[in-house]
Amino acid sequence: MKKYIIIKGKVQSVGYRYWLYKTAMQGNIYGWVKNNTFGEVEALLVGNETDVNNLIKLCKKGPREAEVANVNVKNYEKEYLKKSFNIINNDN
Repeated sequence: MKKYIIIKGKVQSVGYRYWLYKTAMQGNIYGWVKNNTFGEVEALLVGNETDVNNLIKLCKKGPREAEVANVNVKNYEKEYLKKSFNIINNDN
């Protein structure tokens, strides 16, 4: 199962990407996480259906400092073959 998610709210500068990285690694999820220029966090979650759905539920709370307003979930149709979870750093 592959899901692309956008997390909105107070989710940058609160350790959200690092929290999601650690949580995904513990949950046997592959993919990536990054900040975007709109103040949101984007992520690709790849794994079995139960693990991905459980992680999406956790994303609605996030780390302690975060204030999640919304998690938008979409199917991801492209192929993703990496067997790792990465934090993508950008210039934001």
